[in-house]
Amino acid sequence: MPLRHWGMARGSKPVGDGAQPMAAMGGLKVLLHWAGPGGGEPWVTFSESSLTAEEVCIHIAHKVGITPPCFNLFALFDAQAQVWLPPNHILEIPRDASLMLYFRIRFYFRNWHGMNPREPAVYRCGPPGTEASSDQTAQGMQLLDPASFEYLFEQGKHEFVNDVASLWELSTEEEIHHFKNESLGMAFLHLCHLALRHGIPLEEVAKKTSFKDCIPRSFRRHIRQHSALTRLRLRNVFRRFLRDFQPGRLSQQMVMVKYLATLERLAPRFGTERVPVCHLRLLAQAEGEPCYIRDSGVAPTDPGPESAAGPPTHEVLVTGTGGIQWWPVEEEVNKEEGSSGSSGRNPQASLFGKKAKAHKAVGQPADRPREPLWAYFCDFRDITHVVLKEHCVSIHRQDNKCLELSLPSRAAALSFVSLVDGYFRLTADSSHYLCHEVAPPRLVMSIRDGIHGPLLEPFVQAKLRPEDGLYLIHWSTSHPYRLILTVAQRSQAPDGMQSLRLRKFPIEQQDGAFVLEGWGRSFPSVRELGAALQGCLLRAGDDCFSLRRCCLPQPGETSNLIIMRGARASPRTLNLSQLSFHRVDQKEITQGPWAGATSGAQSAGP
Repeated sequence: MPLRHWGMARGSKPVGDGAQPMAAMGGLKVLLHWAGPGGGEPWVTFSESSLTAEEVCIHIAHKVGITPPCFNLFALFDAQAQVWLPPNHILEIPRDASLMLYFRIRFYFRNWHGMNPREPAVYRCGPPGTEASSDQTAQGMQLLDPASFEYLFEQGKHEFVNDVASLWELSTEEEIHHFKNESLGMAFLHLCHLALRHGIPLEEVAKKTSFKDCIPRSFRRHIRQHSALTRLRLRNVFRRFLRDFQPGRLSQQMVMVKYLATLERLAPRFGTERVPVCHLRLLAQAEGEPCYIRDSGVAPTDPGPESAAGPPTHEVLVTGTGGIQWWPVEEEVNKEEGSSGSSGRNPQASLFGKKAKAHKAVGQPADRPREPLWAYFCDFRDITHVVLKEHCVSIHRQDNKCLELSLPSRAAALSFVSLVDGYFRLTADSSHYLCHEVAPPRLVMSIRDGIHGPLLEPFVQAKLRPEDGLYLIHWSTSHPYRLILTVAQRSQAPDGMQSLRLRKFPIEQQDGAFVLEGWGRSFPSVRELGAALQGCLLRAGDDCFSLRRCCLPQPGETSNLIIMRGARASPRTLNLSQLSFHRVDQKEITQGPWAGATSGAQSAGP
């Protein structure tokens, strides 16, 4: 693999804690929310003049310890253009230019932790043939590996403090008070995690890190409007709670899960993407007349130049558990957004590339927008294919209905299609893509050469069980650049029972060629390697394995790469009773006469 440079300065803070490294002098710099268990600078630089987005993601994921089954949850985000890059996007960076991107989790499934009984349970498919009463079948497989879990937590902290849930979007006193209490609880969890991670007392952490660094920016600005006396009072209330709290047997994992579960509840848009579109129409038949046409006009059949004119007429909502929905944007919203704009917004403020609604003047919460009445279009499993033409997108369902969209630009259209395509692969068919324009290069190669994804051994065993001599080639579950040839052989046990033995033979990539371990020949493709092995015997010690027939990937087959959503998984219950928070009384955080006394306390800064 080409040489990449990896920063290893341990003293730096991760992006999730507020570090914002400067852009590189030249080349590509990708910013991280978490630099891995060993720490390091929160960015990776690349000196190559040409790379695909998929190559960059795989390299970074491997560096921070994310395993191949979780690679496809991540993507690159261009904050300047406010678009996500499809995996086949070619990054061509001149040596005298620089580009900064963000490595983030894009594909998210709410309630993956199973703590909300009102939302669908989310889990990976469990191993086939498991007893129906076993915990593993009931709960499925873990959705995230440890590194992905850590990355999501740091990313969630970054999103929270950057107003993924904003105080200015609330209107009633009850809502505002609830938001403040929940935000203080989130700040406590933030500090508690730091204390557990570094093995120091919670009060010591609070002396070094202000709780105001752990709450949303809108809440911080709100606090600044109060007098120094009121700010001091709020800080003392928070410190008193920290002093009285007894962590007991609280673990880092419990704190992190509680934080993310609370974030989902407090910020409904966390883990979602809302995409503005210039035209939308729903066709009852793919080739028929539209059964619904917005009065803004029909999407052009022959798209013009790079950008589509006109303000957004509709908004499309895409979520991992809710599929694709849409609603017509009200004219008042368009006018408000057109006048207020998004100046002053941090381009990183939204994890999913969506700009939050602009708020009114500081101290005056905007009228809370009415919750849209979303029109449901389909789940990802209902989609047959997606057609992309310039900035126009057509999503086709199995019943021949079609949703046609016109997006503001070609880049926005590619970003949207790659979102739908990625969710389809995670929920319906891991070895298929919906649109060639956004197809991941590694998947294209895998389809061409008959390679399975990074399957766990129980799924490999189930595919090879039917007959002797079956074998398959799949990507490794631990190493991103290694393939595995697995062959099965039945053996007779002393008690007369037959058992299935699996033997794995690594296939390495060397200088653009593929080499089977123990065999001196190299092949330009896995397909040619497989053809040469057909009918051969592979010897491993005293054992011989016959390669009679290759087991190819089948459409829609289940594996650990498929994420299920529904009631079949029992929610995992964690003992989080110790995480109930002291409810801060409204009188304790509003300005007014103060009857208490402190010694040596400093007024809270802005």
